Amino acid sequence: MSKDNGTRIPQPLFAIRLRALVLALGESSNPAWWKTEFMNETGLRFLERLYPRTLVRAAVHAAGRAACEAHDRAVGRVGVCHLFRLPEALEAEIHAVSSFGDEDFFSSFRTCLGRQKNLLEMLTPLCSGEKSTSTAAGPKRIGTESDVTTIEALGEAAAVYRNAFKQGKPTFPYFAAEQNKIGG
Repeated sequence: MSKDNGTRIPQPLFAIRLRALVLALGESSNPAWWKTEFMNETGLRFLERLYPRTLVRAAVHAAGRAACEAHDRAVGRVGVCHLFRLPEALEAEIHAVSSFGDEDFFSSFRTCLGRQKNLLEMLTPLCSGEKSTSTAAGPKRIGTESDVTTIEALGEAAAVYRNAFKQGKPTFPYFAAEQNKIGG
């Protein structure tokens, strides 16, 4: 499950990797899930000239904005979170990751850009053994907002995305806010 050299991947790094892979797959799908071109070699070369030290951060941020809008249109903005709109504390951890990922992962990632099969192979270990069998496109609730703070829940989202990309059906996994009990 989501391990590198026998150690568990920290949650912020796991989320960064998952975002990068979903963004690259979403851009390269036919039709594309969002209309950006930052997660391909041409887009990266363009961004590299502007942001030589923060190339990956810039690409994930730029494409992530478009992916966030696509997810928001599908699942809404109020009372839900998804891969591109995580709880504030987790977003802060993601932005605090000093190197924004590791060189080995992003070097392999860059060589796979534009190759959906290879990107899906990179996504598979993040699925933590989860097998999504959903064939429906559109929003898919996979838990509550408190669930998204676990790597297992992000692994479940990864499995939903993997299945959706394999089937060519835009699917947007999300976590709903927990309902308050009234009248206790």
